[in-house]
Amino acid sequence: MTSERSTLDHLLGFDKFEIDRSSHITIDQARCASCPQMPCLTVCPAGVYRQVHQNVVAAHENCLECGACKISCDSDGNAGITWRNPSAGFGIIFRFG
Repeated sequence: MTSERSTLDHLLGFDKFEIDRSSHITIDQARCASCPQMPCLTVCPAGVYRQVHQNVVAAHENCLECGACKISCDSDGNAGITWRNPSAGFGIIFRFG
């Protein structure tokens, strides 16, 4: 029996997302530009953050609402991420696990 490793997209497919048009994540690009470690790029289990043309961008619609980005940004980064809970009725609904 072979064990196939699931991709992030495959695993996220088990969850249901109610997407809000406005993001619950705000990024201060000036703080991010001077951040030596940019922990948000690696700590997020859903891969929400990526760097595009010297800017950090967030795909808020993929957020698992764990808060790892905010914690790592505040402790190891330049506190450039403002994260709040999504508006009522929006966000993730975990189906399994």
